Amino acid sequence: MTLTTGPDAEPDAQPAQSGSDQAAASQAPSAMQALNRYLIAETEDGVIVIDQHALHERILYEQIRQKVLAGSLETQRLLVPEPVDLSSEEAAAILDARQLLARLGVDVQPFGGASVLISTYPAMLANWNPTDLLRLLAEQLTSSTKKPERRDLLDELMHMISCKAAIKAGDRLTRDEIAALLQQRELAQDAHHCPHGRPTALVFTRDDLDRQFKRT
Repeated sequence: MTLTTGPDAEPDAQPAQSGSDQAAASQAPSAMQALNRYLIAETEDGVIVIDQHALHERILYEQIRQKVLAGSLETQRLLVPEPVDLSSEEAAAILDARQLLARLGVDVQPFGGASVLISTYPAMLANWNPTDLLRLLAEQLTSSTKKPERRDLLDELMHMISCKAAIKAGDRLTRDEIAALLQQRELAQDAHHCPHGRPTALVFTRDDLDRQFKRT
């Protein structure tokens, strides 16, 4: 089922902020997916529309951050370490950040020239090609003209990993997956914003909807 709104509806949509809305969304039996990217649920005051990728990204970011700080992030070890060819700048950046990458579950070793070996990576990225992951990390490490503080860099890399591991717009979810995601929403410290600061949900109150249908 596809839901659409007219051009006049957008200004009335407000970022979801109330705890009651958050709890209602997770408990609503009528929660459904629309356009393979949004979750729709009824709240006490109206309707909440959740961006499935933004919400899952926030949930994963908080989980990763908690595990990294506790030193308990699950890793996947390769049976045979994979060599990855990089530019000289990228290889130097990766090896310079070895200790920081190890906290994220990525173990790398020099392999001569501009090549490095990757032997472990985060278990939540098990479906990813380790070579592609390392290239993305190298790109992230060398993209800034100003070298960030290590704590800021660690946070940037956690953002990247949570984004890559999260449910994507276009992913079809089962009822159980929708229910699990909304239950996890209740446990998030900040369920209202993705790690980049964008809203994870919009609320359309009953008054908003009544105005759109000219019932007021």
